[in-house]
Amino acid sequence: MYQTPEQKTAARNQVIRWLMNYALDHQYGVTFSYAAENDDPSEAFPEYRTAVINANWKNIDEIPFIIGHELGHLFLGHSRKEFSASSINRYRLEREANEFSLYLLTKYCDLHEIYFYNMYTFAESFGIPRDCYYLLEEQA
Repeated sequence: MYQTPEQKTAARNQVIRWLMNYALDHQYGVTFSYAAENDDPSEAFPEYRTAVINANWKNIDEIPFIIGHELGHLFLGHSRKEFSASSINRYRLEREANEFSLYLLTKYCDLHEIYFYNMYTFAESFGIPRDCYYLLEEQA
């Protein structure tokens, strides 16, 4: 994988730049907020076509996945009303946003000819939370 912390940071920043440019290319914005707490969630604001990302998130390696997830809400046209309708709806929308994030990260890998030995090294490299591994396993 990466040999030094500096290389890991550079690789993460490159993915983040690509995701932000991808959003801008599609007329969406990504804003970083330095929330007071490291577990404050990031959010998508469809009415402003913007995702607000907690830059103080407790696991910095998850930020690329989180950006992709919030962009998923925007690109897929999820609304706050739809999100609040029911817990079943919320689960469906969260799953769709997670799937969209995986789509973006695999697109990034394809474009940059990045290949992984297995889905777990892919997940680790892009900070995919363990509670989302079921999505990878379903596609395997």
